[in-house]
Formats: sequence, C-alpha cells, structure tokens
Amino acid sequence: MKTINYKKIILPVAFAFLAFAASAQTIINEDFLDNIEDNAKTLWAENIPAFATNIVPDKYKNESAIVFGFKRSVTIDKKSRSGFLSRGERSLLFFENVRFKIKVNDKNAVKSFTEIYFRYSDKTDGFSARITKPDSSSKVVALNDAVGVESISDVPEFFKSFFDQQVGAQKRYYKVAVPDLEPGDILEYVTNTKSKLDVKGTGYIEFDPQYEVCNKSYPVLFNQINIETDNKSFFKSLSINGAPDFKKADASDDGFFKYVFTDSDRGVEKDVNFISSFQVYPLAKFQVIYANNEKIKGALIGQAGEIKTGFTKEELAKKAWEDFEQTGNYYYPEYGTVYAYASVVWSQLKKQGVKDLSDKEFLNLVYYKMRNIAINRDNYFSDKVAAYIFSFLLSQKDIHTDILISVSNTLGKLSNILFDQELRYVCKVNNSFYFNWTDHSNPGDLVENLLGSEAWIIDKPTKQNTQNITPVQLPDAGFQDNVSDYTINASIAADMSTWNVSRVSTYTGISKTRNIYTTLKYTPYMLDDYKYYGGSSPTEKMKDAQEEEYIKSVKALKDEFKEAKVEQVKSELQGEFQQKIKYKNFTISSDGRSLKAKTLVYTEDFELAGMVRKAGKKYLVNIAGLVGSQLQIKKEERVRKYDINVGYARTLNWTINFKIPDGYTVEGVKELKTSIDNETGTFTCDAEEQNGMVVLKIKKIYKKANNPKEKWPAMLAFIDAAYNSSFKYILLKPKSLSIL
Repeated sequence: MKTINYKKIILPVAFAFLAFAASAQTIINEDFLDNIEDNAKTLWAENIPAFATNIVPDKYKNESAIVFGFKRSVTIDKKSRSGFLSRGERSLLFFENVRFKIKVNDKNAVKSFTEIYFRYSDKTDGFSARITKPDSSSKVVALNDAVGVESISDVPEFFKSFFDQQVGAQKRYYKVAVPDLEPGDILEYVTNTKSKLDVKGTGYIEFDPQYEVCNKSYPVLFNQINIETDNKSFFKSLSINGAPDFKKADASDDGFFKYVFTDSDRGVEKDVNFISSFQVYPLAKFQVIYANNEKIKGALIGQAGEIKTGFTKEELAKKAWEDFEQTGNYYYPEYGTVYAYASVVWSQLKKQGVKDLSDKEFLNLVYYKMRNIAINRDNYFSDKVAAYIFSFLLSQKDIHTDILISVSNTLGKLSNILFDQELRYVCKVNNSFYFNWTDHSNPGDLVENLLGSEAWIIDKPTKQNTQNITPVQLPDAGFQDNVSDYTINASIAADMSTWNVSRVSTYTGISKTRNIYTTLKYTPYMLDDYKYYGGSSPTEKMKDAQEEEYIKSVKALKDEFKEAKVEQVKSELQGEFQQKIKYKNFTISSDGRSLKAKTLVYTEDFELAGMVRKAGKKYLVNIAGLVGSQLQIKKEERVRKYDINVGYARTLNWTINFKIPDGYTVEGVKELKTSIDNETGTFTCDAEEQNGMVVLKIKKIYKKANNPKEKWPAMLAFIDAAYNSSFKYILLKPKSLSIL
C-alpha cells in the first residue's frame, strides 16, 4: 500500500508530516497509567506451567535468547455476552490476552528488547511487564515515559496484535524503554485489550489472514494461540510443512466455538539465506470471517463451528468467478461503484478518439491511463479490481480478455489457497499477460512473485453449473532477462586516500522493478505521467491565477524533492559501502517507464574513502570492493536443510575502470582473476592493465530461481568466490623515490 498521494503532495505536505510525527510521539496519558497495570493483574495469576519455569534446556544454552512461553488468546463476540452494549448497538468486540516470557542471554538479545511495546486505548485495557534477575529479584518496568508508536510496522512480532488493521489500532501502540535489562535477565509481560468494530449494515468482514511461522528468531518452548468466536464468525486454518494443526476445544459459553494451536520446543532454523519461508518452514495460517450468511456468493468460508482447511479446484474457481463478477458493485468513492467509475473512464477515453486506434494501441493506452489513475490514488487497486476495470475497458472495443486466477510463488500452489487475499487475478489477451499496474510498470511487465506461478483461466459457470477451468503457467524470466549492469570509473585523489567514483547503473526486467522505486523516489515523475496516455495537462483548464498557484506549488515540490533526493542517495550509498560518502551528483538518463525506453539508467557521482591502505611507500588498493558488500555464508549455514530459492534468476555485471595514479606502477592485477561456473551460477573476474588503466570485468549469475538443497555446495562455490574477491587488493608502487 502506498503512503503518499502525489496529486495531493503538490499542496504543502511538510506541515502535515510534522503534525503527524508530533502526534505519533505523544507521551501516554497519565490517566491511563492509573489503571493499566491494575487491569493486567489477573493475567499474572493464571496457572500455566510453561511460564512457571526458569530452566533453560541444555541444547539451547548457547542461543542468544530463549522464549519460555508465548500465549495469545482472542475472543470475537457479536452476541455481546459481556452485557455492556446497548440493545441497538451492532458491534464486533475483540478481546485479546497475551502472555510472553523470554530469557536474554547476550548483548544482541538485550538490544532487541531494550524497548517493549503495548496497546492501550480502552479504560479496561491492561499491561504490565517485569524483569527477573539471576538472583530471583524482580522489578516492574515503569511505563511513565511511554510514547506513541509512529507506525504499526515498527512493532516487533512478539508485541503485535492479530487484528490491528480492522480496529485502527495502529494509532494505539506505545513503547517504553527497558534501561536495566542485562544478559541473564528474564523479561515477562502480560496484556489484555478490548477493541470494537462497527458492523452495522455490514454482512461480511474478512479479517487479515494470519501466518504463524513456528520458527522464530529464538527457540520457543511453548507457543499457543486460542481463537474463540460466536456463531456468526467462521474459522479457516491450514497447517503445512509439519506445523501442528488448530484443534477444536470446549468453549467457555454456549453458542461459541474455540480453536487452539499449540506448538512446543521449536528450535531456530539455521538456513536463513535463499529461503522461501512460507514454503519450507512449519507454518499454520488462519483467518476469521464474520458473515451473517455462510452462503454469501464468492465467499471462501465453510460452516459455523467448522475448521475449514481448503477448497476443491471446482469450489475455488466458482467462488473466484462469483467474486470477480461482483467487483463492479464494490463501493468506489465519489462514483458509487467500481462499474460506475470504469464507465466514467471509458467516457474519458472516448473523448480522445480511441475508437480509431488499433487493438494494441488501445490496450497500451488503457494501461497507461489506469497507471496514471493508480499514481494519484492513496493506495493501489487490488489485482481483482484492476483486472475487472481493465477487462471492462477492453470489452468496449470488443477485445476479449481471459481472466486468470493465480497464487504468489512465495505461497506455493493454488491447491493450498485458503484466503481470498491469496488469490491473484491476471488478464490474458491473446498470448500476452497483463498484471496489475503500479507507479512504474509498463504493459506486459512481469511480476516477481508471480514468475512461473500456477494459474487457471476461469470462465463464467453455465446454467448447468459447469465451468471451464484451463490450467496455464504464468511466464517466467531467465537470468538473461533480469540484468543489472554497472559501469564504474574510479580514480584516487591527490591525497591517495579518497576515491572519485562515477557509476552508471542500468537495469532490465525484474532487476529494474526491484530498483526503480528507490531510484525514482523524490523525483517528480508523477507530474508528467498524463503524457503517456495522451491526457491533458493539469493546467489546461485552469484560470491564470490557478495556473500561477499550481506552478508555484510544483516548483516548491521539486525543490523539496531535490533536497530530499540528495540525502536519500547519500544514505543508500553509505548503506551499500558501509561507510560515509560525499555526494556529488545524481542524474537519470532513462526512467524505464515507457515501452520505448524500458531500461532504467542513472548515474551517481560520489567520493569514497577506506579503499586504500598505505604499506610503507606503497599503497594497497581494493578495486574489487567497488562492487559493494557480498554475501558471506557463515559456518553454521554451510550444511543445508532446505531447498534453495534465490527469488529470481538474474545477472549482475560490473565494468570497473581504475585510473593508475601518475608516477605509479601496478602489481597483482593477474591475481584478481577468478572463474567459477557451474549449473547453479557463475562468478568471474577478468582483470588487465591497459592504457594507464586497470580494467575489471566482473560477472555474477544466479542461473535459476530454485535449486535442490543438494546443489548447495555448487552455489557456495560461486558465492564464496564473490565474497573472497571483494577483499583482494592490487599494489601501487612509486616509479621513483622523487614522487614521495
């Protein structure tokens, strides 16, 4: 989801940002502090064996930390059994209790828990935390200095609620420092929260799907989730890769259903690189749906009181089509429905004379028109809404569109789909595939997490309730399609310590998609985007005074962006080279946002230190270090348990031209040469001296997105070669003592 509406950003946004930042850091209300710890007291009294022990099993004594217990209990209540709602009020209530206990064994773990987080928004909410020292003394964590959290994304997993999005709780988190936490200490907290969601007039609500990966960053001895719902809520869950199942248990009241997940003694996984975690780690995914009627069209739900664990191919395809057909009736601000809005867009296109365009020209124009609309929204269209609007507009010129459903390649197969949110919609016109538009996508651009994914073409069911379902595979991309090219010209300044560097970066395919958002951040690409579909300038119908104000606003925006871009580029370079750099210039030659110029090309000019070491009267120079930091595979990661997933196949090329300083000769160039090539990947470095330059041509290739774990030694060969190469030096020797 986007966070900036670039149409509105032309207005003075700085004041809004400052106001938001100020409100996000507001100190917790003192009235809350009078009640919050008292409200949590009863949770400390619960007799749960997992939280009674302080003994760490021998096999985990060398771990950075160990979680003794992590228990979450959620009740979703439409029946208002608590008795405090008025008769006419129609709300869903959420009650969530959490208990957590961890022992921190080293400074890294202590650092991760120097701040703790909690929700507080209702007078009945409670939170309390304490530290137990090795001598068994205990101390309560003071909450007086707690401040509001700016974004829910900043809240770590161990402190995050299941249902934040629905109840707006992203504004209700606070954090507080734990200044006296030390290695060997035990940190515990308990919390209870109540939230309310107005469902008046709403017959169907899907809560965010939850993905419980059993393996955490630390070993967990006891991990339990309790979900209790009334008979208007439905529950779905699927456990894969060896995770425990949710099981039904006795509910506390009649008319309620309880589902319990319990996992125990779960260690830390050592395979952390090149992992598709949802496909290989033990995982339990689940979702709660509120519905007045389980027969709602297109709803992926089961029966009340049932744990629905999956859908047949026929069920999934039918419900997906029903849901797609209803998309036109979805609410769209200002226009009423999505169908009404799509009709308005078609009216706008007709005024441009599109009826005279060829099908291909019209298709591209529609794509860029909708991309421009997406840019000016606060958030992106869902795949389903995008596919509906796209197919609707193409149908106005009798262009047939096949509707496909698919699933992210990070999740697996369509047979494992459990949630509506996991369904991806794609349009196919003839032999070309069209995915949801983003700020920078072009017609036909592929999407990384849909590369090679399983898909079905689905048709409208017949009156006899039969439906055509045609299996297809979405396009994949090889390492030749996804390329990052870097041409680097470097020289050492007169002080023999600072480098002057000019780097031209060129990206294609998925590599471009990965880099384009960062590259075009703080650039005013949105201001001229209307030109891609032949639209009108924003100033076309403005009066003189309005146009003058618009021009001033645009200038102010560009000035603000220019200043912010310098800081952004500097920060990115410093992160890449892990040291301070001096920014000199940044220019974009091709923004990659059109079919005529699909390649992203930009240049960075900067000064860099730390790549030269003085050795008496000579200098050691790390030219290969200009490729940036390379992945190091640690000792404990060299025995592979899971298959290998590198995301997408790709090629990285570096051409480094290093000017030999006047008065110096160079040695060690031949020693830079390296060549590793096997079925999983390549790393080569060719080096030579020519015309007063040292020229390095480096290539790194990930040949396949996926490899079996048995190929890990082959991958290590070229990954290690790349890492080792980045530490090789050449030697600069003075031609004569007179220059010293």
